[in-house]
Amino acid sequence: MTPRRPAVLLLAAMAAVLTACAPAARADWAPPSWEAAVVHTTTAPPLVDAGASGPLATALDGVRVRNDAVGVQARVSVLPDTPQTAAFNASVLHHVRTAIDARVAASGVAYSPVASAVGSGMASRRCEAGSTFRDAAELLADPAFGPSGGAGSAVVCDIVAARGPFIGERVRVVSGTPDAIAADTAVILYVDTATGEVVTADALWTDGAAATLGSHIVEALRRDAGALSRRPASPGDEAQLAAVSAALATTVPDAGGFVVTIPAGFSSPELSGLGVPATTEPMVLAVPADVAAPLVAPFGARMLAAAGQPYAGPALAPAGTRAVDCALVPCVAVTYDDGPSGLTSAILDELAARDSAATFFAMGANAHGFREVLARMTREGHQVANHTWSHPQLPKLTPAQVSAQIGDTSRALEAASGQRIDSFRPPYGEYDAAVLAAAGLPAILWDVDTLDWQRPSDETLVMRAVEQPRAGSIVLMHDVHPGTERVAATIFDGLLDRGFTLVTVRQLFGGDLPASGAWRRGP
Repeated sequence: MTPRRPAVLLLAAMAAVLTACAPAARADWAPPSWEAAVVHTTTAPPLVDAGASGPLATALDGVRVRNDAVGVQARVSVLPDTPQTAAFNASVLHHVRTAIDARVAASGVAYSPVASAVGSGMASRRCEAGSTFRDAAELLADPAFGPSGGAGSAVVCDIVAARGPFIGERVRVVSGTPDAIAADTAVILYVDTATGEVVTADALWTDGAAATLGSHIVEALRRDAGALSRRPASPGDEAQLAAVSAALATTVPDAGGFVVTIPAGFSSPELSGLGVPATTEPMVLAVPADVAAPLVAPFGARMLAAAGQPYAGPALAPAGTRAVDCALVPCVAVTYDDGPSGLTSAILDELAARDSAATFFAMGANAHGFREVLARMTREGHQVANHTWSHPQLPKLTPAQVSAQIGDTSRALEAASGQRIDSFRPPYGEYDAAVLAAAGLPAILWDVDTLDWQRPSDETLVMRAVEQPRAGSIVLMHDVHPGTERVAATIFDGLLDRGFTLVTVRQLFGGDLPASGAWRRGP
């Protein structure tokens, strides 16, 4: 028995050591912790205020159309007309035209621009924040965005980025009825207004970004599920990569990097192995700049570098100098005869307040006394046109006298306004072939006569000027009557509310007037 004593003593000593150490070891031990999360859930994607009083007030123009017969309403924002913005604007408007074409095919009704009824509330043209993230059925049913009765297509937009030279717009097209959504698609377009480069949101990233981001997303979900393993997440299977690739098409910037939205139904083999079910709601995930930086394409890198910078893209030119597609949107040309006068400046003030344009058929005899008013018309983008020197009945004059009335007036107006005079309006609308030949300019008449020279009541004058026009109309008024000046703002608001874009006669004809002839309305 004695030989076994050393072994027994050794075992007892080891047991004592283990007993003494075990409580301390259990108290000090803790599972390994995760480092701070890199990709993490966040709130809804950030949007940019694109309202008329916001930071983009002088940088965005609005396009809005509604045709109840075809079954479509669309509202998008476009940038000032420059060579660097042309591709972006064309891309945005392509989605509007595609939606219209689809509705034409479905309805069998040809599209043409039409103005809405009085009181339709169509004056707002730009993107309305959050509209592209609304429930599809609610969007179609809302008369401010959807087609009449909710059946057809709605095109809406959100500005999702405005920093440095970059701007981004999300365009969404929803089709069907509130009870049966047939299609619901969205695309985000970005433009560098300094270079003209246009990309979709997924093109902000490199080809391998989906796999790397997928690993980050799975890691974040593993943490939320309480997993203890710190083993890096795997790249995932094809379904996971497809879901992440789809999320890249939702990319919008925020102050700290980018934000992407993972569609509902996201899962991975690793999550399934942990018993974590597929997601039932979209997940909005923030990707910090340091994580995104090695994964983005050059365009995306430049956007990251512009974080915190105010928008520095081009500003809008005066309304009357912009390209307006009057075959897409309902246009009306408001015109004034016999001035300028002491009332004209107040009318110009009201047009400026509404970012709208008009045409002034001015008399040569008034040019010298109102040089500054005529120069202001040009500065603010309005069209100056010829209304003869002294307002005679032109058919009663000789060709030489007609030529003098028109020629002298054009020279005086051009000297005062700095604008080329390329059209005339015969006084009283009286002309014949000899007058047209002697004038050498196209005669612009009208199809809506407000008869403001008869001094009607304000209500009657507003009714005539607002209710009678249709797309392509030319409205006749005179900027020499106090009543006309007094109701100018009400008339402009009424026309805008019907969905009209107030343009010059030149814009009504696509930018180039006919070389000759007499015209009562736009083409």
